[in-house]
Amino acid sequence: MPTKYEKTIGEKKLFYGWIVVLASFLSMLVVGLIYSYGVFVKPLTQEFGWSRASISLAFSISIFLSTMSLPLGRMSDLYGVRKVVAIGAFLTGGGLLLSSQVTSLVEFCIYIGIAGFGISALYVPPVSAIARWFEKGKGMATGFAVSALSGGMALFPPVIGMLIEIFGWRTTFLILGILVLLLLSISSFLIRHEPKTLGLTPYGGDIAAKNERPVECDLKSAMGKKPFWYIYLVMVFTHISLFLVTVHVVPHAIGLGINEITASTALTLLGICSMLARIIGGAASDKLSTTNLFTIFIALQSIATFLLFRSGDIWIIYLAMVLMGIGFGGWIAIYPIIVRGFFGTKHIGSILGTFDSGVGLGGLIGPYLGGLIFDSVKNYDLAFLLGGTICALAVVFSALLRKEKI
Repeated sequence: MPTKYEKTIGEKKLFYGWIVVLASFLSMLVVGLIYSYGVFVKPLTQEFGWSRASISLAFSISIFLSTMSLPLGRMSDLYGVRKVVAIGAFLTGGGLLLSSQVTSLVEFCIYIGIAGFGISALYVPPVSAIARWFEKGKGMATGFAVSALSGGMALFPPVIGMLIEIFGWRTTFLILGILVLLLLSISSFLIRHEPKTLGLTPYGGDIAAKNERPVECDLKSAMGKKPFWYIYLVMVFTHISLFLVTVHVVPHAIGLGINEITASTALTLLGICSMLARIIGGAASDKLSTTNLFTIFIALQSIATFLLFRSGDIWIIYLAMVLMGIGFGGWIAIYPIIVRGFFGTKHIGSILGTFDSGVGLGGLIGPYLGGLIFDSVKNYDLAFLLGGTICALAVVFSALLRKEKI
């Protein structure tokens, strides 16, 4: 007889871990919102007369806070993922609802910052939960869940643009706040911290136990190991490259005389390819060498950035975005599995949360670096060349992981 949490479908039982994956998917779909902030720039400028630099600062604060996962990752280790996702729902939804009522730039920075900090609860805790639920098929499970982030990246911008056109930006923030509260309430209700809370064992745990050595590191002991710093540097360097490109590739294309809609399609391509690569890359990691795939995908991201150097044709830009989507989506799906292999699952929330600060550093450095170079030389060629070189350093550090034993 199946347990309360194993539903029978025909003669097969649905393992509750797949419900956890679905809950994580809903949570990470909301994370895709941070790639949609640019849609609000024009209406906010028209409403308040704020400079683009001022509005961008508010969004930069929100993006930076969305990567501050260490405290919430630590909370998920101590108190469980459900509570942390519920906190994320309250902060993210509440911040968006409050943003609909702003009357000053300071208010907007505070409210959108609250939403950003809430988003920091929506990636690391769910990923850490999946790591506890799956031994066999962990790559596919993780890849499917994190594909939602790219799905949100591709889905939200056109939808938000349509809502703003129909209802205005204030009502759009209200709609987003309500939608986020609904999605994250479902996620919080369904997600579970680990199998033993339901009297279950990890999927494929018996098979994996024969082949894998137990590894459990707390944050302090993890930081004493070389792989920790290799992975951290990979996070920083890849995200400098990623955010440099995602913020500046559309202005680069427009500067070549390409219209805004055609130029913006580049980011849609990146989002779609990244979503597919997360699913495929995660599944491939169950069959092939994880560290080898990790290096290959990061190399693709570096090559894509180099392709943008002196790119004067929209089709070259599109090709670069396809390769970047495949590269970034592929390695980001594999990275939690590598972290799990080196450091175990008991303290994985704290460890992933620390690595997420590397994303924040990349988010601070990449866009500013690209803008600084453009202001100096009036084109993006040197910025993309430097971005590709920085990402190539990440390839080197990912290759060093292959010499370390998991």
